[in-house]
Amino acid sequence: MRIAVLSDIHGNYWALTKVLKDIERRKPDIIINLGDNLYGPLKPKQTYEMLKSYDILSISGNQDRNIVENHASEDVHYTLKYVVSDINDEILSWLGALPKTKTVESDVFICHGTPAYDTTYMLEALKDGFKTVNDDSVIDGYLKDVAQRFVFCGHSHTHRVVQTPKHVVINPGSIGLPAYDDEHPIYHKTESFNPFTQYNIVEIHSSEFIIDQINLPYEHEKAAACASQNNRLDWAKWLMGGKV
Repeated sequence: MRIAVLSDIHGNYWALTKVLKDIERRKPDIIINLGDNLYGPLKPKQTYEMLKSYDILSISGNQDRNIVENHASEDVHYTLKYVVSDINDEILSWLGALPKTKTVESDVFICHGTPAYDTTYMLEALKDGFKTVNDDSVIDGYLKDVAQRFVFCGHSHTHRVVQTPKHVVINPGSIGLPAYDDEHPIYHKTESFNPFTQYNIVEIHSSEFIIDQINLPYEHEKAAACASQNNRLDWAKWLMGGKV
């Protein structure tokens, strides 16, 4: 089975367009999208329309849930207000119907953060403002109810492959946002140190597997200009260089 694995698009229509065109050339059996689809100061509606124009298995991320749960509230961040103003009821319904986790075929399990929590990094722990890799026991603890060997997760925007005694866990990195900082649960930074969009092609055979990390240049200047226009100079900086 040949799988294209995407995650954390964050409304970056330009990056998603580049990735999907590249995927067409590689002809996978299935395209999997691990969530955080539309939130951001970019092009949420156009991103949705692009996703729907392809046959993609999508699940929900924490920011998808945030949009659904808080779209009617006035006491929210102005970026969420921007997203809500750009989308419609059809898109809200789609976001609300996305599953939190999914089993694909017999040996692949997908989630956004961990199976139980979409805001928890599965592979990373936080130390001194940066990410370190969790011990195998912590990762397998998150996956204690998961029988599948291969697990795809997102949320951290950091490409990583970790093999534990029970699982091979793959994070493809982020399609749409190569850097960010966050105050929760403690202040930390994520940086890829480049503006590229990224995803994985994973081939699973009976006796072996192959993981290709794809990094693609795209029209990131347009994404950064859009973020600036929508009052997110921080996003513009992150999009331009992959640095906080």
